[in-house]
Amino acid sequence: MKNDAMRRRAGGVKLSSIIFCVTVLVAWLPARGRAQVNTGSDGHDGVFAPATNTVIDMHDHPDGIYQYSTVNIPSGVTVTFIPNANNTPVTWLVQNNCVISGTVDVSGKAGSGIVPGQGGPGGGAGGYGGQGDSPQPHRGFGLGGGDSGSSGAAFGGNASYATAGVVQASEAAAGLTYGNKYLVPLLGGSGGGGSYTDTLYSSGGGGGGAGAILIASDRAIFLEGTVGATGGRSGNSYPCGTGSGGGIRLVAPLIAGTNGVAYCNSNAGGSGYVRLDVLDDQFVGRLSGSATRGFNPILIAPAQSVTLAIQSIAGNAVPGNPTGVLATPDVTISGQQANPIPVVVSCATVPLNTPITVVVKPVNGAMVLGSGMNSTGTQASSTATVSVNMPRGGGIIYATTVIGVGGGGGASIDDGSKAASYAQTGLTTDGERFAKMEITAGLNGAQQVAYITGSRKRFSLPVR
Repeated sequence: MKNDAMRRRAGGVKLSSIIFCVTVLVAWLPARGRAQVNTGSDGHDGVFAPATNTVIDMHDHPDGIYQYSTVNIPSGVTVTFIPNANNTPVTWLVQNNCVISGTVDVSGKAGSGIVPGQGGPGGGAGGYGGQGDSPQPHRGFGLGGGDSGSSGAAFGGNASYATAGVVQASEAAAGLTYGNKYLVPLLGGSGGGGSYTDTLYSSGGGGGGAGAILIASDRAIFLEGTVGATGGRSGNSYPCGTGSGGGIRLVAPLIAGTNGVAYCNSNAGGSGYVRLDVLDDQFVGRLSGSATRGFNPILIAPAQSVTLAIQSIAGNAVPGNPTGVLATPDVTISGQQANPIPVVVSCATVPLNTPITVVVKPVNGAMVLGSGMNSTGTQASSTATVSVNMPRGGGIIYATTVIGVGGGGGASIDDGSKAASYAQTGLTTDGERFAKMEITAGLNGAQQVAYITGSRKRFSLPVR
């Protein structure tokens, strides 16, 4: 909008609003000059050097984090996992070298008849197959779970992750893509949808989504074997309702290998993410899936999910998917509306009485701020009403807040404390925990979280 005539319509003042919902967004800083990774491992899980095929039952590690002194998986040895009750991904923090000449596998399981396949650690299970309306088929679990079959599309949909699952004739819709290439936070794949039929004998449960694994070493990762995260097949002979590939992230000062492979594919489901965060990259093996390399100093993101959304402005509801485009404003406020104008911000998992700031950036003029607290509701679901002296004309409006990691209302944890799990506080590759997180809406619908350490280092990164 370049003039008052464009900014005003029938006495109304157009205010373009961005609503934002932050759950899994994180950020990164450029690589540091010093070649160092400190995983924070104290080695209390000892040396992991299996001589034969080994199944790790994760139930005694509810956060999924293992702190090894050394890892050595010889050729011919395969390591698989039984997920814990929280279905967390696998995280190996290794003080010394990590050598993988054998196989580490977090793949999803195949369905069996109408029974769906289970997901790998951190992955979603498939959906049950069904017989007409009783029992009904189920969609796959996870953020990218495939749709369940129906009379119009009998076969369950394939799951998605980094890429979308394949959709063929007579198949239900594939799931939505999700996640980011940095694998921060660490997410697994999703399950395929269950099939629909008039007879159970040809119905099939969806395949399980592959899990996710982070392997980080203070010294080096030598990969001559395989790290795999494949989506499981459906319980029907027809390739439908397949789970998606999972997530594999390797972090070390040095990663090397000539014949090693890291893959997170699926037969018909979407592929997952493979990420190498390395300062000295000497790996010339094969990466399969949506693979990238670089260096992201956020090792573990805090296990804290926060949602903010601008719910209404001057009593006018904000659309669920605002565009933030000034030419077609999301909210138009009458020119007769007197200041200050109430802006209601909805919050989820934000401690009560946390300061919430509303920012208005007009097309012309200075930025305007308003502050309030989410004093109504519960920590699970609350609202803050913030009074703002709204400038006339078009502009962008968004909200922001800072909360403590492992605490509430912006309070910091003791950064040196070992009482809290790394899964709760998060961790940088400098071995430093996070103390606070700042949730902010960006322009054009972009979203961002900045993580702040106890020493006030700030880490932020875009969605993809």
